[in-house]
Amino acid sequence: MSRWVLIAPILVVGALIAVFAVGLRLDPSRVPSPLIDQPAPAFELPSLRAPGELLSERQFEGQVSIVNVWASWCITCRVEHPYLMSLNKKGIPVIGLNYKDEENDALEWLSKFGNPYKKIIHDYKGTLALDLGVTGAPETFLVSNGKIIAHYQGEINESIWSQV
Repeated sequence: MSRWVLIAPILVVGALIAVFAVGLRLDPSRVPSPLIDQPAPAFELPSLRAPGELLSERQFEGQVSIVNVWASWCITCRVEHPYLMSLNKKGIPVIGLNYKDEENDALEWLSKFGNPYKKIIHDYKGTLALDLGVTGAPETFLVSNGKIIAHYQGEINESIWSQV
């Protein structure tokens, strides 16, 4: 019997242990977005507050925008909401992307907790969110002059904002 028959399984198990050890140290909220340095996807969706008004990717041109994916059914969105309100009070424009949410539920939620958003895109079917690679709410994108420059999955707070 060849000694490789004995050594090969040990090497395979050792390699698997090394791969798993590296994987356990990774932060699952830091999934790299393939859209970084790419233009925001083209879209035309209604405004949540003015359903007759259509919003598009053109609103990102010539400015820096924070695009926050949220929904009334999202528990973590409720946790991050006070921080978004503080950004609004500081004059930092935040655009909301209301994700797979009933219009009345979203409007009631904003009425109850306040509205930190300059504009709100109502993405009832989740088409724009899908194009952005959203896996759930909340997620936040930083868009500069129509180009996505950063993406964060999870709650935005002072600690995360200071790293941007």
